[in-house]
Amino acid sequence: MKIKLKANFKFPGLAVLAMSLFSAAAGAQDFPNKPIHIVVPFAPGGGTDVLTRILAQQVSEEFKQQVVVDNKPGAGGALGAGIVAKAPADGYTLYVASTATAMMPSLYKNLGFDPIADFAPIALIGTSPFILIATNSLPAKTLPEMIALAKAKPGTLSYGSAGTGSVNHVTMELFKVMAGVDILHVPYKGSSAALADVIGGQVSMMMDTVISATQQVKSNTVRALASTSAERSPLSPDLPTISELGPKGYEATVWYGLVAPKGIPDAVAQKLNMQFNKALGSPAVRQRFATLGAEPVFSTTADFGKLIVSEEKKWTGIIKGANIRAE
Repeated sequence: MKIKLKANFKFPGLAVLAMSLFSAAAGAQDFPNKPIHIVVPFAPGGGTDVLTRILAQQVSEEFKQQVVVDNKPGAGGALGAGIVAKAPADGYTLYVASTATAMMPSLYKNLGFDPIADFAPIALIGTSPFILIATNSLPAKTLPEMIALAKAKPGTLSYGSAGTGSVNHVTMELFKVMAGVDILHVPYKGSSAALADVIGGQVSMMMDTVISATQQVKSNTVRALASTSAERSPLSPDLPTISELGPKGYEATVWYGLVAPKGIPDAVAQKLNMQFNKALGSPAVRQRFATLGAEPVFSTTADFGKLIVSEEKKWTGIIKGANIRAE
């Protein structure tokens, strides 16, 4: 599935937004009357955490109620998801779902929850591609040259990841299948360790986040080969996509969104959706997202729910085909 969310989900006009907010508020007049907690399933300081805190601050001002970000890292995000799945379905506990969430059922044998059956979609936050970066010592200077080298010398090139079953591991396995190449996977305990070895030349390449990769490319410590998005990002228009250079049709955009425990009153879910969409329309929020290499995306609860279902189906096939199991 190609994620062209920007084209599909348009931010409603102010008049429509006001009417929607009024309608939602009619069924949830006193919500929220206490702090809202958003569980981020990763450590503080990462991209997911920073994006969430930007939005939490804006929504807190809109609601005139505290929005607290709670970091619950562990098990690739599954620990935090499990906590929220068992929380009261009243709208006061939310979870930041992502592409990693859609991958969980295929990666973990005893997950303890179902990302679709146990959660209600609230709002999509945004999307961000990876950038495929290579060590400067790699003889291949472009993506086509790298693919040719990998095919000429199967198994001699390597790539690092944040760990077995991580998003940058799975997205690289998808690339290998589509490009028809054999590149050795070297798992690390976190992306920063993998990046250090790409810079040092111990591994040939890795899929890295936009903000991290861009900083390294600008400082000439690594070389950017291509972006994983379906189309060139306006944030880096000079960088071609993998699909442009080959293999055609490759796309691995990372998405982020908010979900709540299943059973949340629809009026509360819609009020949260509209408030987060409104926050995403703030020029200050959009500017701060851009500095992190993320694009805000506006969605309905229903459309976000459809995305989660389609993404789980997509990644299940890829993970099973590559025989990947989380550590």
